Amino acid sequence: MAELLKSFTFFIHLHLLASYFLVAEARVLKLNPINTANGIVNYFEGLSIGAMKVSGPTPGGGHKKLFNVQTLGGIKDSGPSPGNGHKFADLETLGGIKDSGPSPGNGHKLVDVETLGRVKDADNGHKLTDVETFGGIKDAGPSPGNGHKLTDVETLGGIKDAAPNHGNGHQLADVETLG
Repeated sequence: MAELLKSFTFFIHLHLLASYFLVAEARVLKLNPINTANGIVNYFEGLSIGAMKVSGPTPGGGHKKLFNVQTLGGIKDSGPSPGNGHKFADLETLGGIKDSGPSPGNGHKLVDVETLGRVKDADNGHKLTDVETFGGIKDAGPSPGNGHKLTDVETLGGIKDAAPNHGNGHQLADVETLG
């Protein structure tokens, strides 16, 4: 019980000390005598509420219109779109797209063929100019069923043939390559 009384006393003293510091730092109230001519206005003069001015509804007319059209980045009219879609004044904005209408169904052609790693023709599938891009794979067509052969046999550490397994497991030509 004595321990509880000590804790309670300590808490009360701490609370009183904190309250003293808050009051010492507070703004001084300047209380004027209430004058009947000015009413309650003089009572709040020294308080922060005294900074509030007499306010009422706006005089009407709503918000003022913008006189500078450039404020909104050159938007001239906020009416509905005429339905033709949005055209770009600068065609280079989206990398050379010439028309923003619907696609004719032929797919998208690239203005600069270097953009996607030397794609030559987009009609019959993608062909690569540099076959070294995919590590020596010569033909990317469907597999004839024999597995994929590698041009550079050192690429996968000496595996000579990747044809289907005949039940003997995979054999390595150079065992030292894979450690």
